[in-house]
Amino acid sequence: MFDCPVRTRTESRKATRFRNALLDNGFVMKQFSVYLKPVKSLDVGRNLVKKISRFVPDNSSVSFLYITDKQYLMTENYLGKNYEENEEEMREKEGQLLLF
Repeated sequence: MFDCPVRTRTESRKATRFRNALLDNGFVMKQFSVYLKPVKSLDVGRNLVKKISRFVPDNSSVSFLYITDKQYLMTENYLGKNYEENEEEMREKEGQLLLF
């Protein structure tokens, strides 16, 4: 989870560089400033955090939260009606299929 300043062009570039570092290392975006990545163990997660932390922009607030598989499986997600319609429209426009 992070909050990066983007008031100037330089801040914006550094924030984008940080987000790209997350994506390049296998994170997926849950919300604009919340990214997730499952890892095999706490040690693997800590090593990844060391790698990613080099990209944290100045004056930013970044938190890495470690949760167990069991805790993650207890996640409850709720989607509002408009969200579902927007997601479906996006899939249709992009030609994506949703498989279950």
